[in-house]
Amino acid sequence: MKTLSLMLALSLASAPLGFTAPDDVDRTQPPAAGPLPAVTFPDAVTETLPNGMNVFILPTQKQPMVTFRLLLRSGEICDGTKPGLADLTASLLNKGTAELSAGEFAKKTDFLGIRVEAQAGDDATAITASGLSRDSAEILGFLRDAALHPAFQQGEVDKEKRKMIADLTQKKMEPEDLSERLRDKLLYGQHPYGASPTPETVQTITREDIVQFHEEHFLPNNASLVIVGDVQPEAVLAQVKEAFGTWKQGTVAMNYPIFSTKKGSLFPLIKGISVAVVDRPGSVQSNILVAGRGVAKNNADLPQLGVVNAVLGGGMSGRLFANLREKHGYTYGSYSGFTAKKFGGTFAATAQVRNAVTGAAVGEILAELKRIHTEPVPEKELALQRNYLIGNFLMSVENDERTAQRQQEIDLYGLPADYYKTYAAKLAALTPEKAAELAKQYIDPAHLVIVVVGEAKEIVPQLEKYGKVTVYDADLQPVSGKAAKKGQ
Repeated sequence: MKTLSLMLALSLASAPLGFTAPDDVDRTQPPAAGPLPAVTFPDAVTETLPNGMNVFILPTQKQPMVTFRLLLRSGEICDGTKPGLADLTASLLNKGTAELSAGEFAKKTDFLGIRVEAQAGDDATAITASGLSRDSAEILGFLRDAALHPAFQQGEVDKEKRKMIADLTQKKMEPEDLSERLRDKLLYGQHPYGASPTPETVQTITREDIVQFHEEHFLPNNASLVIVGDVQPEAVLAQVKEAFGTWKQGTVAMNYPIFSTKKGSLFPLIKGISVAVVDRPGSVQSNILVAGRGVAKNNADLPQLGVVNAVLGGGMSGRLFANLREKHGYTYGSYSGFTAKKFGGTFAATAQVRNAVTGAAVGEILAELKRIHTEPVPEKELALQRNYLIGNFLMSVENDERTAQRQQEIDLYGLPADYYKTYAAKLAALTPEKAAELAKQYIDPAHLVIVVVGEAKEIVPQLEKYGKVTVYDADLQPVSGKAAKKGQ
């Protein structure tokens, strides 16, 4: 106690002369938010090489590191009749080149502390290479060889196919993966976004398919390169030209049906509420996913729509969490989100609950969707999510790989050049009136697909009141007749 009293006395003694604690502070209210910090998205040095490759250089001096991210504007959407082709191709890019075996490639990059990774997404394939900035020329060399001269050795192809098939077989037992794949199938239909690889489709992929995919899509006029890190723009640009300047242009094979469609919509019409149940015998809980149509990545409302979604289900401070966990004790957590892609997107609210409360939990999710669709969001609640997302964005600018990804999103999705420079300001400008407008426009509780993975015989009777129920097996094929009614 004496120590505490002494510290308090010293603290008061060190206060400036004339200082008195204000007696008119309302300590029941948080202080007003100050102005936005002067942190912004960095400016890029840009150049397009004669072969058509776009180059973006974002110099930073935070650490003696550099990240190169090569993006091809072709991804899983270009799989054609063999879902899994883009993923398999990407997985092989760092598994040996024309001059190095997979083991030699790994050994040399490990020795220099260089990381080379590749991944295919819905709309694009990205290859990332990073290391010390002093090794930028060597990093570019490994990136070039992985992207332009992969060996696709038959032994490595067979190995990656086995790994992918084993992974897909495992995912048939994962409720979250089953619900997401069925959601895409129902909302995207015959569009490539609705397809997903299976062990059977991967088994049909040959080395010749992979080589052809690489030849048709890995072209400089289908690519962009972002460099983020401790580099001098002129020097690193010279290295880029040395590494990629002789890469020859070609005709990109945009072999997916959206370019030839004449229909008004690319995706199936979602009318009313329907229920899809993936039967998982023996399951003691249900994985719920309530989904609807979303927006494309270039939708101008997407940043502010993220704040509206955060109010609904962005985390522990969201309404879904407060309702399903804190009020009813149905789940450990309930969330929602928009998934935006180049040609469209989805919205989904999720929860995992025990079988006995599956129907009730779905009802509470629908009630929260209706509430945000019809009732304005109070400014206090909106400000909480708005400020949190602004803070997250400003902190994320420090992440070089995230910055590289965002720079390429501007190029890939045709976003305004200042999209991320004005991102925080867009979030800050969201008013309750605008939030109500966005919620009404983009969250429609009357037209949804409810996907539930669980024990059909226990949960189907609880879900029939929400809409027509269709039961699916683990291969996402409808189960007909008596088997569907019994949940077998």
